[in-house]
Amino acid sequence: MGREFIGECPVYKENPEFETYEGELAIKYIKRECGPPPLGVDIQITSEGYEVGNEGNEVSYPVISVVWDDSITEYPDEYIGKCMEAFERFDLPEEIYQQGRLLTEIFVQAHKLTDPD
Repeated sequence: MGREFIGECPVYKENPEFETYEGELAIKYIKRECGPPPLGVDIQITSEGYEVGNEGNEVSYPVISVVWDDSITEYPDEYIGKCMEAFERFDLPEEIYQQGRLLTEIFVQAHKLTDPD
């Protein structure tokens, strides 16, 4: 089974059910934008993990991935590219919000420097 990372699912410690809801919403958006996946290909929430510390404890978190059955289809590079672009569009409003906050903060600081009051 092949798997390609598309994007991270949001993490909400207070309400883990919301993580699943947001991830499923992203998948529905990606499928709507990219159309039906090729035969043997799907978009799913999978688990990404890595080891931490000297004891080798594994930490995992949910991600959105394109998965495919190697025996049915080859590496679906074109579909993966479309899915990555669609995920970026889905995730963009948060980025715009963060950039807007940063620009506002820079403006306020610049105003403080030029206005002595």
